[in-house]
Amino acid sequence: MSRMAGCEIFDPDEVAIAHVYTRVCRRCFLLGDDPFSGKNFDHRKVWIEEHLRQFASFFGIDLLGFSILSDHFHLILRSRPDVVATWSDEEVARRWLMLCPHRRTADGLPMTPTDPEIKSIAGCPIKRTEIRQRLSSFSWWMRLLCQRVATRANRDRRADRFGGPV
Repeated sequence: MSRMAGCEIFDPDEVAIAHVYTRVCRRCFLLGDDPFSGKNFDHRKVWIEEHLRQFASFFGIDLLGFSILSDHFHLILRSRPDVVATWSDEEVARRWLMLCPHRRTADGLPMTPTDPEIKSIAGCPIKRTEIRQRLSSFSWWMRLLCQRVATRANRDRRADRFGGPV
């Protein structure tokens, strides 16, 4: 039996609490000692915690609790579309651009959005409405979190395999 889409379970306009989790694939280790390679991946926990802190400050979602294990993690989240609805259009654009920046510093951190970048979202009703919904969506939280962790873990794995930064 296939799973129902999150939008079929949660009304995007109502506050909801959810337990979400994700697992790695191909017997990869997210954290801890990998018995197959003999390597330790505990440094990755810092990445996940940094992303959780960043997401909690920009999304309209409360992080109520989390548990990070060797090959998966669990989150307890509460969506807050009621709070997102109170944000100005410029605030919605600024928060989104801090999560999905057009420009980054040399360290990979998001740069403060410029006025034209903010206006490109705030001035477009279709984009603005879509992004306002995304900022209180469990699916978008997990999509961005998993994408960032996987990208960084793959980069980490390639650097280890080829002996240096890739």
